[in-house]
Amino acid sequence: MPVAREKLDSRRSSPRHGPSVVQMMGLVAAVVASVILVFFAIGYLLGRLLL
Repeated sequence: MPVAREKLDSRRSSPRHGPSVVQMMGLVAAVVASVILVFFAIGYLLGRLLL
């Protein structure tokens, strides 16, 4: 079955590089959530100190 072997060889010769789209979306969501929490904490602390 040369056709099946060619398909397997083509899959092996072009491996997936890098993370998937779902992993990238998860990473971006985690970074955005972290930034929001950091700015919220800074605002809360400044509010407690100055008000």
